[in-house]
Amino acid sequence: MLSRIPLRPRTVVALGLAGVVAVIIALGKLLGDPTPPATSSVQPTIAAPSAVDPHEGDDGLVQLDPTPSPMKANNGPQAISVATKFAQQWIKHDRSATAWLDSLRPHCTDALVAELDGVDPAGVPADRITGAARMEALADSFVEVVIPIDAGLLRLRLVASQSRWLVDGVDWERA
Repeated sequence: MLSRIPLRPRTVVALGLAGVVAVIIALGKLLGDPTPPATSSVQPTIAAPSAVDPHEGDDGLVQLDPTPSPMKANNGPQAISVATKFAQQWIKHDRSATAWLDSLRPHCTDALVAELDGVDPAGVPADRITGAARMEALADSFVEVVIPIDAGLLRLRLVASQSRWLVDGVDWERA
C-alpha cells in the first residue's frame, strides 16, 4: 500500500507533521487532568473583584483617563438653551445667506462658521421646531442635543469652549 503513495518531499513532510500532531493530541488526552463531571456539585472559586488604580505601575509621561467623567447636570440646561437658540435661527431660511450666517455666528465655533460660509439657507430642510430639545450624549466638554423639527430630527454637537457652549456640528435625520 505504501508503494502506491508517491514519496515526494512534500508528502513525507505532511505525513510527518500529521503524525507529530496525532502523538501530541494522544499524549495530552492521556496525561491531562481529568475534567470534573458535568453533574459535579463542586463549584470553582471566583476571586472577588478588586479596585486597581489604572495608573499604578504606569511609567508613561502622560496619564490618560480611559473614561470621561459625566458632565454636571447643572450645565445641561445651558447647552440646551444654546442649541435651541441656534435651531431657531437655523430654520429661518427666508433671508440672505450673510444674514442667516450672522445670526448663527454667536452660537457656533469658528470651525462651524467656516463650514457654513457659502451655504444657501434656502436648502435648510425645516420650517419649524416641533418639540422640546433633549440631550443624548454627555461628557465634560461635549454634548449632543436633539431637537425635533418638522422635517425630522436636528442633531447639534456642542462643545464647551471657555466656559460656554458652542455648536460645533449640525446633522439632521429625515422623518
